Amino acid sequence: MSLRRIVSLTLFMAIALMLTTSIILFIVPQGRIAYWGDWQLWGLSKTHWGNLHTNAGFLMLIAASLHVYYNWRPITSYMKNKAREVRVFTPNFNAALAVTAFVAVFTLMELPPLSLIQTMGDTIKDNGAEKMGEPPYGHAEESGLRIFLRNVGLDSEVAQTNMAAAGIEVDDPNMVMADLAHANGMSPQALYEIMRGPEDQRSTEAKAIPTTMPTGSGRLTLEGFCDQYNRDLGEAVKILEAVGLQVDPQLSLKDIAADNEVEALDLLDHLREGFGE
Repeated sequence: MSLRRIVSLTLFMAIALMLTTSIILFIVPQGRIAYWGDWQLWGLSKTHWGNLHTNAGFLMLIAASLHVYYNWRPITSYMKNKAREVRVFTPNFNAALAVTAFVAVFTLMELPPLSLIQTMGDTIKDNGAEKMGEPPYGHAEESGLRIFLRNVGLDSEVAQTNMAAAGIEVDDPNMVMADLAHANGMSPQALYEIMRGPEDQRSTEAKAIPTTMPTGSGRLTLEGFCDQYNRDLGEAVKILEAVGLQVDPQLSLKDIAADNEVEALDLLDHLREGFGE
């Protein structure tokens, strides 16, 4: 066996693995969506792919360092002029530097054609969000059952009855949503739908918008907030925009408030007033 060949082949495989994981992480939905909908590809979750990508990067770094060591002479030959003198800024080096600088600068300045790649990625992720659904608030799957039900405004007895009807038994009211869902072979999103009961039996009566910010409400998206309190999303957006706020209903209340340099509680005040409460 040749250590030099092993290093070169390892580098090639690490690059191939990095390329694969990069493409997958490019198309995977945002974390809050992926974890809520239990997104998987080839049996691996977003966390698995992220860990694989990170470790593949370290493997590539080590293999690339050894590759440079074993191939130092031919590498330096690329940096020699016609007089065989080593020069860093040779035409070949300058061309490579220009290509790299172009990618870096146009990416940071969000200029086409590099910005189109990010736009395409955002479109793919948004499609995934539409298909899998938004969580009621960020990382809702990490909440204990009791806290989750309080945050989303679901009656505990109703949720327990609906879960029991679906064959889901809950021994610990503080069991984490993700653990409970996975223990029953489903995603946290699917478990939430079971808790809410059949769609035609769910209450559509508008709930009073709170005067204080309930625990976890700041992480609710505006869409999730309206769904939780049975309010029309379009009307909520109009109310907030009418007072001069820029609103993205897919963002959390906390992020909307931060983008507009106000407090999340101010959003609730505007919504209460706008809905006539």
